[in-house]
Amino acid sequence: MDLSKLYFDWIDAPRNIYQNATLFNQNRIPPSEYENKYLNSSDFIVSENVADFIAKKDEENTLWSDKNEKFLQFHKALHPHTFFNSIPIDHYIGLKTQLSSIKDKVVLDIGGGTGHFLSSFFRFPHQLQYFLLDPNVRLLHDQFVRMYPELLEIPIGHVRCYAEAIPFKDEIADLIISSSAIDHYKDYKVFITESYRCLKKNGLILISSHLEGAKSKSKKGSKGLLENMARLTHRIKNRVSLDDHTKEFRSTDEIKESLLSQGFKIEQEELFKQYFYILAKK
Repeated sequence: MDLSKLYFDWIDAPRNIYQNATLFNQNRIPPSEYENKYLNSSDFIVSENVADFIAKKDEENTLWSDKNEKFLQFHKALHPHTFFNSIPIDHYIGLKTQLSSIKDKVVLDIGGGTGHFLSSFFRFPHQLQYFLLDPNVRLLHDQFVRMYPELLEIPIGHVRCYAEAIPFKDEIADLIISSSAIDHYKDYKVFITESYRCLKKNGLILISSHLEGAKSKSKKGSKGLLENMARLTHRIKNRVSLDDHTKEFRSTDEIKESLLSQGFKIEQEELFKQYFYILAKK
């Protein structure tokens, strides 16, 4: 893709904040280039350079296709308000844990969605071996491309799988990330078990998300009332109502208990403004 032409064309085409997004593909590494080194199974199909471990096992694959299409429509209707308000959370956690400055590490982003975390969190994304793992095949919203052009250039491994069945070899990863994802897993305890298996000795796992009620509390008060009304109208118009949360955490106690029982040592944790992060070491 000619990035210079892309940005040139955008110069005289100002983006309306509620304009539906243009979606872009990541620069996905062909699975054949990494499967022998990193993956613990070759039982997958390849579609658009995604190593798909789910398609063969889907008894009703058309249901997944329909759901994934809804996710793409949901993502297309997201607007910069969501983007700009989430970025400070990533930066805050990155600075507090000092993980944002890591280099030369193998990173598995479980439930990573679009993979934008590679740039919104890490300061040296070019110096990481990054794998995006997600049961849905999301695409890059143009708001990320406008801010982080490297997301179209940095090669990433894109693996379609569930958090409860990570198809990577034992002790292969330096860091496992679960950002705003653990409340979407079918069984977060199995995810923690799988993460322990895949992490190297002294490897780290970072889990972050919001606590129950965080979103409703953030909408209280008159500040930004007109903006909230505009966003609600936009959501209704575009039918942006998909919610695939499987669990809302009232506290971090359950997660910490699961980490400790698996053998992890909690290095750092913080509750802040109805959000949280937990950093643990194998």
